[in-house]
Amino acid sequence: MTIGWNEPVSDGGSEVIGYHVERKERNSIVWHRISKALVIGNLFKSTGLEDGVAYEFRVIAENIAGIGKPSKASEPMLALDPVDPPGQPVPIHVSKNAITIQWTKPEYDGGFKITGYTVEKRDLPSGRWMRANFTNIIETTFTISGLTQDESYEFRVFARNSAGAVSNPSDPSDPIICKDDIEEPRIMVDAKFKDIVLVKAGELFKLEADVAGQPLPSMVWTKDGKDVENTSKLQIKMTELTAFLINKDSVRRDGGEFILTATNVGGFAKHVFNVKVLDRPGPPKGPLTVSDISAEKCVLTWNPPSDDGGANIEHYVIEKRESSRLAWTNVASELQVNQYQVTKLLKGNEYIFRVMAVNKYGVGEPLESEAIIAENPYVRPDPPQTPEITAVTKDSVVLCWGAPASNGGSEITNYLIEKRDRISLRWVKCNKRNVTDLHFKVSALVPSHEYEFRVFAENAAGISDPSPSSPFVKATDALFKPGPPGNPRILDTTSSAITLAWNKPVYDGGSEITGYILETCLPGTEEEEWTIVSPKDGVKGTSFTITNLKENQEYKINVSAFRVIARNAAGVFSDPSYSTGPIMAKDEIEPPRISIDPEYTQTIVVNAGDNFKIDADIHGKPTPSICWIKGEQELGNTMFREIKSTDNYACLSVKEAKLEDGGQYTLLLKNPGGEKSVQVSICVLDKPGPPEGPISITGVTSEQCCLSWKPPKQDGGSKIIHYIVEKRETSRLLWTVVEPKVQALYLKIVKLLEGNEYVFRILPVNKFGVGEPLQSSAVVIKNPFTPPDAPKGVEVSNVKKDSMVITWEAPTNDGGTHITGYIIEKHDKEGIRWTRCNMKTVTNLTFKVTGLLENHLYEFRVSAENAAGVSEASSANVFYKALDPVFKPGPPHNPKVLDMTKSSVVLAWGKPIYDGGCEIQGYIVEACESKAVADEWTMCSPPTGVKLTPVISNLNPGEEYTFRVIAINEKGKSDPRTLAVPVQAKDLVFGPDVRPAFSNYSVLVKKDLQVEIPVSGRPKPKVTWTKDGAALKFTTRVNISNTAHSTVLSIKEAAREDGGMYGINLSNVVGQKDATIEIITLDKPGPPTGPVRFDEITVSSITLSWDPPKYTGGCPVSNYIVQKRDTTSTTWENVAISLARTKLKVIRLKTGAEYQFRIIAQNRYGKSYALDSSTVVAQYPYREPGPPGTPFVSSLSKDHMVVEWNEPVSDGGRRWMKASFTNVIETNFTVTGLTEGAKYDFRVIAKNAVGTISKPSYNSGPIAALDEVEPPKFSIDPEYTQTLIVNAGDA
Repeated sequence: MTIGWNEPVSDGGSEVIGYHVERKERNSIVWHRISKALVIGNLFKSTGLEDGVAYEFRVIAENIAGIGKPSKASEPMLALDPVDPPGQPVPIHVSKNAITIQWTKPEYDGGFKITGYTVEKRDLPSGRWMRANFTNIIETTFTISGLTQDESYEFRVFARNSAGAVSNPSDPSDPIICKDDIEEPRIMVDAKFKDIVLVKAGELFKLEADVAGQPLPSMVWTKDGKDVENTSKLQIKMTELTAFLINKDSVRRDGGEFILTATNVGGFAKHVFNVKVLDRPGPPKGPLTVSDISAEKCVLTWNPPSDDGGANIEHYVIEKRESSRLAWTNVASELQVNQYQVTKLLKGNEYIFRVMAVNKYGVGEPLESEAIIAENPYVRPDPPQTPEITAVTKDSVVLCWGAPASNGGSEITNYLIEKRDRISLRWVKCNKRNVTDLHFKVSALVPSHEYEFRVFAENAAGISDPSPSSPFVKATDALFKPGPPGNPRILDTTSSAITLAWNKPVYDGGSEITGYILETCLPGTEEEEWTIVSPKDGVKGTSFTITNLKENQEYKINVSAFRVIARNAAGVFSDPSYSTGPIMAKDEIEPPRISIDPEYTQTIVVNAGDNFKIDADIHGKPTPSICWIKGEQELGNTMFREIKSTDNYACLSVKEAKLEDGGQYTLLLKNPGGEKSVQVSICVLDKPGPPEGPISITGVTSEQCCLSWKPPKQDGGSKIIHYIVEKRETSRLLWTVVEPKVQALYLKIVKLLEGNEYVFRILPVNKFGVGEPLQSSAVVIKNPFTPPDAPKGVEVSNVKKDSMVITWEAPTNDGGTHITGYIIEKHDKEGIRWTRCNMKTVTNLTFKVTGLLENHLYEFRVSAENAAGVSEASSANVFYKALDPVFKPGPPHNPKVLDMTKSSVVLAWGKPIYDGGCEIQGYIVEACESKAVADEWTMCSPPTGVKLTPVISNLNPGEEYTFRVIAINEKGKSDPRTLAVPVQAKDLVFGPDVRPAFSNYSVLVKKDLQVEIPVSGRPKPKVTWTKDGAALKFTTRVNISNTAHSTVLSIKEAAREDGGMYGINLSNVVGQKDATIEIITLDKPGPPTGPVRFDEITVSSITLSWDPPKYTGGCPVSNYIVQKRDTTSTTWENVAISLARTKLKVIRLKTGAEYQFRIIAQNRYGKSYALDSSTVVAQYPYREPGPPGTPFVSSLSKDHMVVEWNEPVSDGGRRWMKASFTNVIETNFTVTGLTEGAKYDFRVIAKNAVGTISKPSYNSGPIAALDEVEPPKFSIDPEYTQTLIVNAGDA
């Protein structure tokens, strides 16, 4: 830490000659002097501090009279790494009395979490710094309120971490003027949100956007035209500048268009987020139509789903259930089409069907049908008419019968003929194949037997009841000629043909009529000559057209006569029919006529879904053409409409009538005689048709429009009750209701969003329901006029240090309405925002901008405004510096030579002391050879000058040169400044030099490190690197690159082993130079060094100790984490989590429980692997002591004995300690109070400090209590064994 202080208030009458600095830990009471000598000055750097410890400091002044009293102690300060300052604050919102600033977090937090910030403000130009916040700031934004309008301010920020360390202040903000600023909202999103956001079902999706604008915009999220609300599943988070939308557990319906709209007084902006949830598909688009229903089958039709779940529809699955049951059964799977015929239904049962789409994510939601009953839409036909026998032979008869009165609603597909012999009771089927005609020849009869016959009709619903039986007829051949044909009549005549018809003979002679013969003759002859005109084998039918006749108008033939002769199966010819009389062969024309049921003269009312038909008899010659018309369209056959026509009959039938089937139908007949038509009105009672279009859209403005329409042509047979008006944006699929009940044929729609494109639709409603819609064309909601074009020709004049005059030209196009004003904006080159210059409306084409900052560069732009809005801004002009008029600069300062070779020189110089009031644009360098007779200066730089240190090349080796430098600004060139002495062009030779900027470099493990060290020397030195005394090994991760002025060590994805001492050796012909740097790899530490030691064990505590990790991770170990577990459990629990020492006493243990301990080291980069201890039991580590050795008597007397023994082999873990005054702690004891002559036996029992008693020793054996007898003896010095010689007088 660096400590600073002020000088004493009183120096004691003598100048202070120095200071002494003392410090102490916060929790200590002892001060230690840390300055070894007098400190000169008011600053002192204290080293040798312990990381994380709080220290206090005090200072003592000294003068020639002695040492004074110590100062008051400083506040306790933690010894921590310094916190980097926060980033420079920038304004994000400015108003007339408040400014919101934002900054970035410090790059380094000092090893502890940032817990708060302090903001200071300063009034410009000369205010002092004052604290702006009085509560802790956690976020990196803060609003300073209570400011003065139009005043300028600066702000700076301090950071504080959890350890209490406070950073230096950030760089001050740019000057900010406190005034309202209007800026249209802007929404910025990541590029991924500009496309469709795909998310899988069940996953979370998050939409986010940054929002800008002045004043701060209000924001709202909408979906499907409704505001999005916060729920437990969908969360909306908004700050002043950001908006988030988070949706959890996404399902398909969560997808769609989410619109973020930001609004302020300057306008609004919006962004559409398209989210598609990849899920199972939605239900197929309904309705699920069930058609062609019969007793055992039906046809299902549906449309693909509106929502395919983000994947192609692979197939469909159909299921059914009876309405009386709940279980669904499969009908069909893997269908690739949208229509399917369901079979094997049970007649009369009620069924419900459902269809599900399948994509790669699974089976989607079902679409269910309405309940239907499996029954035929038709019934069995009525029985045929009574059969008649028209011809009889001995083994066959020919039957004829009339069609049933009703076919049951389905075409007759077959007739079944049965016979019964009079002598039998059983009816026998006569036909094996289908019979569709109304006659049939029954063969294989028994001759002379009598038979009766009956006929059944069959349609799709089944077989009818039998017809009445025919009279009995005898199977026998007839031998009589038939009667004459009856009623010969003319059907048609042309210029070359006549068509006639006749009736069968009333009597066929007992045998079937096999044909007819036709004869003609010309009238007016004396004898009638009849000529046969029929084919050789006769005419089989009862009509025939005679051709190849001559037209009387051309040949003057007036009359033709006819007669017809019948022949039966017996080969007998009848008498001819009576003659038709004379007939002229000519074209006969009869205008068309229509015979129709009177009910068709009234409007026919039909319920929707019912069938109806219109039929009529038709007449005319030639046969008229038949045409059915509805409206102006000619009708034809469709699935639900059938048109049948013959020469004399026309019929139109419609099945399952719908609303569009209503209207006026016209039957039109045409032939050469003219045309005839009849109209029939059909009213289908149903929901109404669409209103008559088109929808008229008028009165369009920026937020409203008016719609008008006409009533439907088809009201569904009921009065229109009201109309429903809906709208949708063309970018969406969902319709929203504008007004549910509109009685009129017009509506004014408001609250539309300007610029959006809308489509409207009108739905009529009658008592039968909501009809079909009429949809409008798309319309863009905007004013009928547009914003003007941008102004042109922005120019700046009258430039001063605090103002400039801006002029411009009016826009070419005013947008259809007059210009109401102009907006002038400026941009400071040092800032990022455009700010408005005029608060009041400017209508002139000139404006003076004031309040500019001197020496700042500005550009300007102008926007025009009319009633429709603000135009695009004009193109910005070039930057102009706000300063007063400028002059030529002074000469450059102190030019000097940096380097040279035999052909080049590198020069450098300082900026001019006076720049003339504007920026120096460059410098011109000129050279002059010393040997030149006159000053001949040659330009060595480009005419525009240079800005960097130039290299002057192409010099002559050995020549002397003089150089001079000239500065240039926008006003011109300065006076030259000449180099002090001439320079000789020659190579420089000097020894190598290497000077690392730092002695050590740190790098996080798995991060990259690049260390660039400047080198120099001429010639260029050779660079050699070593690591820990050995040559550096180059790998794909570790390599060296050298440049002309540096050597670079690059380490990619640093590992622990990359740490160490790196040496750099530079050598050239002059000499060599060495340098050393240390690379420190920063990582979590290695595990503590084991084993874990148990220093003390008791019944409730254990004292642990261990050694620090061998690898600390490149920084001090901040703490240790100690955990324990009972060996009966696998769960570890923390004992200590911030232990600073390598020793810990673990308390509150269970007596007798077995424990294992785990030690983890931690530094600022993480936790180490754990060091596990061996198991240990919480108890005294003592055992029962072993028995002492066998006692023996070392001395005795008549009243006492001295008994001795050896210590136990095992002391149970503890030495003997005195427990009380009666304890014997030595291994001998004098037993007193014995009876003389009595024999005694001794044994010894040991007891340890815990109180555990050993087993007794072996007995000493009986010993008598008697005085010990010992013969006398003496001890003498060995010298007395020799003769002693003594001088006289000696002692």
